[in-house]
Amino acid sequence: MPEHMEEIVTGGHRYQVHMGGTMDGVNTRDPVGYAYYEQVWEPNIFVSMENIGDTAIINPLIVVNGKRNWRSIDHMLDEVLEEGMTEAEKARAIWEFARAHRYHTTTGDDEVKDTVKMLNVYGYTLCWDEAYTVSNLWQAAGLKIRRGIPHGHCTTEVFFNGQYHLMDSDEHLLYLLRDNETIAGEEELAHDHDLVKRGHAYGILQAENRETNERTAGLFVYDGPRTGSRPLVGNHRMDLTLRPGETLLWEWEDRGKYHGFNLRPPRLYNGRLQYIPPMTFDDHQWCEQIYNLTMNKGGIHPIDPMQEGGVSYRVSSPYVMVGGKMIISGSKSDIELSFDGDIWARVGTVKDHGPTIISLDGQLPPDGSPRYEYWIRFRGVGMVLQRLFIETDLQMAPLSLPALETGDNTIAYTDETPGVRQVQVTHGWYEKSDAEPPPAPSAPVHPTDGGEEIGTAGVLSWHPSPDATDYHIQLSARSDMKYVLSPVFDKLISKTPSAGLTEWRIPNEGLLNPGETYYWHVRSRNNAGMWGGWSETWYFVPQAPGLPHHLRLEIDEVNQLGLLCWESPETGTPVHHYEIYGSNERGFSVSRNTHLICMGSQDGMKKVPGNLLGETDQTELTVVDANLSDTEANHCYYRVVAVDVNGAHSGPSDYIDMPRPFIYSHPPATAVVGERTSYTLRVIRSDGDLRAVSEGPQRYVTAFRDGDALRFILDEGPPWLELHDTNGIFIAKPDIKHIGLHTITIRVQNGQGGMAVQGFDLEVVA
Repeated sequence: MPEHMEEIVTGGHRYQVHMGGTMDGVNTRDPVGYAYYEQVWEPNIFVSMENIGDTAIINPLIVVNGKRNWRSIDHMLDEVLEEGMTEAEKARAIWEFARAHRYHTTTGDDEVKDTVKMLNVYGYTLCWDEAYTVSNLWQAAGLKIRRGIPHGHCTTEVFFNGQYHLMDSDEHLLYLLRDNETIAGEEELAHDHDLVKRGHAYGILQAENRETNERTAGLFVYDGPRTGSRPLVGNHRMDLTLRPGETLLWEWEDRGKYHGFNLRPPRLYNGRLQYIPPMTFDDHQWCEQIYNLTMNKGGIHPIDPMQEGGVSYRVSSPYVMVGGKMIISGSKSDIELSFDGDIWARVGTVKDHGPTIISLDGQLPPDGSPRYEYWIRFRGVGMVLQRLFIETDLQMAPLSLPALETGDNTIAYTDETPGVRQVQVTHGWYEKSDAEPPPAPSAPVHPTDGGEEIGTAGVLSWHPSPDATDYHIQLSARSDMKYVLSPVFDKLISKTPSAGLTEWRIPNEGLLNPGETYYWHVRSRNNAGMWGGWSETWYFVPQAPGLPHHLRLEIDEVNQLGLLCWESPETGTPVHHYEIYGSNERGFSVSRNTHLICMGSQDGMKKVPGNLLGETDQTELTVVDANLSDTEANHCYYRVVAVDVNGAHSGPSDYIDMPRPFIYSHPPATAVVGERTSYTLRVIRSDGDLRAVSEGPQRYVTAFRDGDALRFILDEGPPWLELHDTNGIFIAKPDIKHIGLHTITIRVQNGQGGMAVQGFDLEVVA
């Protein structure tokens, strides 16, 4: 096991450590997503920082390769933000940082709502924790935030460019509006679920799955006015005073010790704080209390052996304490523990002969109060304390530790000690060269680098990398690839329908803008679990029509017709024709063919027909007409797609909805004596959309909700008429005495506050 030991006597000290081998934690780790990440190999064993001098060291810190100086929120922001960033850039940088350094579980209390504790001590949050930890950072950076209100989920929105935007670092939710640039806010997602359904929820480790995205859309249920903020939570700092004889060990070892009220977190590390109090000099500054005792060579002794003596020591750590032990040599003393320095509890007795070992694990259980300090007291008549070793187990977030990587590492040591210091830092690690990182893919196959791509939902493919078992692809609007365009464009190929191939298909049309330049690169993973470096950055320009826009409906209430009109795209290739889609599902997704949609928790995914109503080369089409079938017209919601001469499609437009209820059927003019005349009112109605509610202990019960529940009422008409109040079937059965004109008025309500009336004269003839 290689080691490097560095003795430090100045408050600003830099040194280098070379770690050999080919494998390290970075190149064998999954990208961090919502679920906890896997890691094939960890070379780091420990880093110890020991005070070997005679003066206390104030806030000692080591930073490896300029990473993970997370002592406070201000230090985090120094790492995340850059000079001159806009508010939008700050918000995105903080979101990227937050989602890359945690996974989904919780302590079950407020511990992980404190950003500094979460990132350094724990490394995980649930949504209600993460909504605070990321908002702490945004607010500390001077950004306004707003409480999100999805169903059964907790989010925080951030304000920039004149509006609030949803950037959820728990479920990795970031959705773009149809301009493929603006990050949507929650009310926009609740209004149009297709924005969520065409996205990617739960991060890179979640498989590309339409049902997951549709169920996620069901969490966004309210698009009305919003209020509420979130307070800044926590003021923790990773400050530490390292006393003479005290050592902090960062260790890459899971000893199963943690703080929390839920199940054991699946990924954690335990470090230690070790303390051997000086007992060979008369300076009592390291003792909290001392009475009837003296410090001489050989230990602590009573001044008067007939009197009770006592001494206490305070142990303090910026990491939560999750166990520990003491080894004591001495005699005639009780051992007491306190968490506040006032209330004491006896935890053991020092034996007269041989060392006494006392476990602190039972005093620091997982489901106890989080502890960051405690006091140990020894007291007794004629007590003698010859040697004391206190070791406290600490919980440490794996991604926060001062890890070495293969090659040369630059370590910066700093502290705030005003005088002299004498510190010894030791790094211990393994080296492993069982495999070499795979080479990056050498070149794209399609589209060619710098080329044009017909359409916006094509296949990106590349030449295979030798021994590759998986690929990671990213696409960005930035040439520096700093951020992906959205989580849709950050994929492990093994988690997509292209698993096992050297390609990936963009899952939906319209996620890229025609005529804009997009950049992409790929890296490979081999069967040893090692990632290679990124390929060169390639680029292409998709070619397709832009979005049809400014949809409007012209309603002819006399003739019961609806004309859909729109304006031609302002960008992209020339339009050859338009496709018009209609549905009674609010926020529907367009589909030319039979497709699957999620009908809810009870019904799951079901096949439904395509919703293409028709095509036209004009910028208008009749979409409500009693003379057209329901596969051609007569729906509540409509979208338009532009198509060019090469068959490249734009994305779907925003939807527009018909006023409702809207009666579009024509009533009968006559009824014949002795015959049954039947007429069914045909009404534009909404099925609502997929929405989650809580039913008892089940929080995410999804179903189509908030649809129109039609009720038909006969306001005026003779008694020989019948009208079914839910299905709108009107039946006339006149006899000879009813010959003549009769005034009929029918009212329909949709349960959403809407109402329509159809009035007509019915002539009874022989």
